[in-house]
Amino acid sequence: MNAGKPSELRTVPSRWSRIGTGLLGVLVSPSVLVLAGFIALRALVVEARFIPSGSMLPTLQLQDRLLVDKLSYRFRPPERGEIVVFHSPYRFAPIGHNVSDPFWGQCTLVALPGLAQLLRHPKCDAYIKRVVALPGEQVVVDPNGEVWINQELLREPYVDHRCDNVERLCRPLSGQVPPGHVLVLGDNRPNSQDGRFWGFLPTEQVIGRAWLRFWPPETSGPLPPAGGAG
Repeated sequence: MNAGKPSELRTVPSRWSRIGTGLLGVLVSPSVLVLAGFIALRALVVEARFIPSGSMLPTLQLQDRLLVDKLSYRFRPPERGEIVVFHSPYRFAPIGHNVSDPFWGQCTLVALPGLAQLLRHPKCDAYIKRVVALPGEQVVVDPNGEVWINQELLREPYVDHRCDNVERLCRPLSGQVPPGHVLVLGDNRPNSQDGRFWGFLPTEQVIGRAWLRFWPPETSGPLPPAGGAG
């Protein structure tokens, strides 16, 4: 008999186990966890957006930076006067029926720095407008851009620009807001591609509520209440 020390059996890690261990180490690294947390926060809670056009003047200026609240509408529908960010009407309205779909993942890649212009697609855009009419309401938008709800004029102190001359008439609209929809318009009525052109907005297409302006510093803070009333 062998009176020496008992032999020891050692397991040699396989190539795949070493790869798995290395991959696990990367996935639980602080940088990856921070990135995953950021992506989850942006997808579920809040995200930053900037204003690329003048359709919401004077409330929102070009290049303003906003935080969009993505939680509120999980618990309640949009309210009149709120400014909402939503998916492009080319996704859900008749204007997009003849527009080809983006390739898989394109709308995600567009959000990455440096790829916005390279991979831009009309169905990947996001729009920002103000809610003016709610489900079930009878709404009329006249040629001057004024809004009538159930035959009563909507008070809109946030609108400075109206179509008040013959050469710049706004497109009128008349109809009842369907269930699960709202009517959204830009504050700058003569220069806004909004519900007058593509119809009512399904609330399921709303990304979130424009909540806080964080740039420029001199105008930063929560967006003021609309003050509109039927």
